[in-house]
Amino acid sequence: MNFPKVLLVLLTITISTIVHAQSNSGTIKGRLQDSASKKGLSLATVTVFRAKDTSILTYRLSDQNGEFKVPALPLNLLCRVMISFSGYKVYRKEFELTKDNAQLDFGTITLADDPRLLDEVFVTAERPPVSIRKDTIEFNASAFKTLPSALVEDLLKKLPGIDIDPEGNIMVKGKQVNRLLVDGKEFFGGDAKIATKNLPANIVDKVQVMDDKEQIERNPDIAPADIGQIINIKLKRAIKQGWFGKAYAGGGTDSRYETGAIVNAFRDTTQVSFLAYSNNVNKAGFGINDLQKIGGFDRSGISSMSVSSQGGFAINGTSFGGGGQGIQRSTGGGININHQFRKTLTLNLQYFYGDVNSDFESLTNRQRFLQDTTQVVRSSGVNNSFSANHRVGGTLIWKIDSLTTLTFRPGLTLTKNRLQRNSFTDISDNFKGNLNSEENTQNSKETSGNYSHSLYLNKAFKKRGRMLMINNNLSVNDNLNDQYFDLVNVFYLDGTTIRSSQLRQRQTPNTNGYLNAAFTEPITKAISLRFGHTVNYTKESNALSPFNRNGAGKYIDLIDSLNSKIARTLIQNTTNAGLTWRKKDLMLTGSMNMLFLDYDNSYLKTTPVNRSFNYLYPSLTISFKGMQLSYAANIRAPSAYDLQPVIDNTNRQFLFRGNPALKPQYARNLSFNYFKFKPDGSSYSFYITGNRSDNAVIRENTIDKSGIQISQPVNVSGLNSLNGSINYTKQYKFNTNFRLSLRPGIYGNYNEGVVSFNGNRSGSETVNYSSSLMLGLNWKDIIELNQRYGLNMSKTSYDNKNYYKNIEVITHSAESEIIIRWPKHIVWETLINYSYNPQVSPGIRKSFVRWNGGVNYLFLKEDKGQLKISFFDLLNQNISVYRYTTENSILDSQTSTLRRYFLLSFIYNLRTFSPGKVGGRDRSFFLF
Repeated sequence: MNFPKVLLVLLTITISTIVHAQSNSGTIKGRLQDSASKKGLSLATVTVFRAKDTSILTYRLSDQNGEFKVPALPLNLLCRVMISFSGYKVYRKEFELTKDNAQLDFGTITLADDPRLLDEVFVTAERPPVSIRKDTIEFNASAFKTLPSALVEDLLKKLPGIDIDPEGNIMVKGKQVNRLLVDGKEFFGGDAKIATKNLPANIVDKVQVMDDKEQIERNPDIAPADIGQIINIKLKRAIKQGWFGKAYAGGGTDSRYETGAIVNAFRDTTQVSFLAYSNNVNKAGFGINDLQKIGGFDRSGISSMSVSSQGGFAINGTSFGGGGQGIQRSTGGGININHQFRKTLTLNLQYFYGDVNSDFESLTNRQRFLQDTTQVVRSSGVNNSFSANHRVGGTLIWKIDSLTTLTFRPGLTLTKNRLQRNSFTDISDNFKGNLNSEENTQNSKETSGNYSHSLYLNKAFKKRGRMLMINNNLSVNDNLNDQYFDLVNVFYLDGTTIRSSQLRQRQTPNTNGYLNAAFTEPITKAISLRFGHTVNYTKESNALSPFNRNGAGKYIDLIDSLNSKIARTLIQNTTNAGLTWRKKDLMLTGSMNMLFLDYDNSYLKTTPVNRSFNYLYPSLTISFKGMQLSYAANIRAPSAYDLQPVIDNTNRQFLFRGNPALKPQYARNLSFNYFKFKPDGSSYSFYITGNRSDNAVIRENTIDKSGIQISQPVNVSGLNSLNGSINYTKQYKFNTNFRLSLRPGIYGNYNEGVVSFNGNRSGSETVNYSSSLMLGLNWKDIIELNQRYGLNMSKTSYDNKNYYKNIEVITHSAESEIIIRWPKHIVWETLINYSYNPQVSPGIRKSFVRWNGGVNYLFLKEDKGQLKISFFDLLNQNISVYRYTTENSILDSQTSTLRRYFLLSFIYNLRTFSPGKVGGRDRSFFLF
């Protein structure tokens, strides 16, 4: 499939459609001003109705000078323009455009003051699509056409300035949506997806968008560009309580299946959600944000997260399906309860269980370039893993009085992991051939428990701007891992073979605490003073006890040479004082920070390493309208493992020796970003940041003649990096039926590094570049066409060109999605993904096409029933392939994954309101 040609054809069709639409339409324009000051009125709503029945044709917002222009209006139709702005009288006038008079200039329109609320002066049918009320943007839901089966997500996608990515994350004018409320209350923990992907659009009266005042209260000096947004969904008066949900089940070829259900209920101040799912088609039952919110991960803490290109993910080392690795069976269930006891007390409780069983095969190939030598490390493995997770979490929000709020979020997690792995790793080079190999049969069991909480107290005072904030986070974790190994190491140059069977018991308890207190005092209306102190506390250890198996098959013989323990206590105190000055759209915040860093590291076999460091550094932020310039510094202590002054030889092919002389890394960062949102709904952003690091940690490596590598961390200074991005978003509305969305983007970064092998040190420069183009076409929500193309390039060059070879990686990706909702009750959908890596190593696939599709049939009353026949990977080519560079190496990775299958599924919508919109990426499977 030639994707560039496809994009060219689509572009040609689009241009032809635009030209035709513009040649059969007219335009009105004018300028709005205040009756007293004669200043232009920005962001007033200009709505054009069909005069006969007051149905909305289109609308626009006035620009910063009060000027407006409304294109693509029909000819020979009597219309009515209505201009509204909060605090002013409504302006109405009828007009008709013709072919001979297709341009109409209203000139300057003066609006007079009106103290009444806009809702009091509007005729119901004339409510404007958009109203601006101080810091709140309000959308009239009835003004934006959706299908009868549309969800809130579909409604939000039609609103100007609101953008929803394929995973359901919401951005408003380029800012992240922190919470989504329903009638002013948190809906299932404030999670946006559970509302947008379950609530039907036809129960919504208004959509309100506003700044997150809670975030502002926590940080009064936050730059305007960093303030998140809140969306409040106001329901129609007749719908203030109800229940909804869905149940689904499906079976297919090769024993593939999926099943699940969710039931949600909300009644006044109580909201309850039950959910359960199971499948073996590599689908996550829920999205990352869902598990963070209703699963409690944001309340219990996230220590690690990984995301695959196919939508799967793992949190804290636990996979929740869809990872694209082999065949996965995912099962889970839970309950979430929200209750508001009174206006001052809100409680959230939740429990979630999830497990994943995965079978997969992997192949990796690392090429390391050393002068005229190319060393190849090739590893293959067959794996089976199982992970089970229990999580209990909650939130208590107590408004102690009108000025004081306390928020407490505790969480408890219990996890069990099991892994069986057979692997073979071979190291060779182009001169000596095979150097060494390792055959490893591994079985491991891991149990862990974690308690965590966050506590936040915000105290305002009667004096405006005076504020006290106290924030505490605590995480206590204990992890025990038993790994059983049967190893065969062969060293080909001297003919040595070493066989061993070992048990390695590793225990890693750790406690992390954080306490911050900040006080803000206004000096004048424009200047405020802020003092703060932060304490970070870490207590952790890593104990390894290895045992050889004796003749009786028992693991009781301790291997003293591998026995080790690292214990660390780290205390970091930071005191800061700063000033903030505001004048209209300009804000300057400067502060001085004093950091005291102390850490004590003890080791089983060597002397302790105790160090203390002091740093004094400034920070500065300048904000003006959509622009922000910031300078900050960051200090990072070396890890206890990097400081360990002994060799870790648990892996005989890759040895590691710590360095007790390491110093903390000191990095300075200067960044600039700019975001612009225009009244026509388009936006563009620019971001660039530079970083300079002293005492950065790199690895000095030595490779002996048998291919064994020994690495040791060392400090280097003067490393620079630069990265930036440019993004543009535009939605074109040529008439009431046709929309075009365009979203090009460019990202790049430059990084300096140092590479050292066998005493040959060289500076390195890595340049990464990626670009993407997304194009979306929508006609009446009957036909949707979405296209994406991405290009990624990476190139690394070295100062020491005699020893190191420049390396380059290029990858291409493309995606095409088509949805057709025709005829009535039938929905066709198809999604094609294409990936091409032209430079992969022998044995690694260069390209693949993954073609998914299906047809849906809606039936039963209100289309509550849905029957779907779908196929996955029709061409049977699906595979997971990655290529990236590191140090002086290129690494290729290939992982087996789910291949072709067919599935027949039945979905029943339990909603008492209406069914959900059908069609699009995994909408039939993802519940949120």
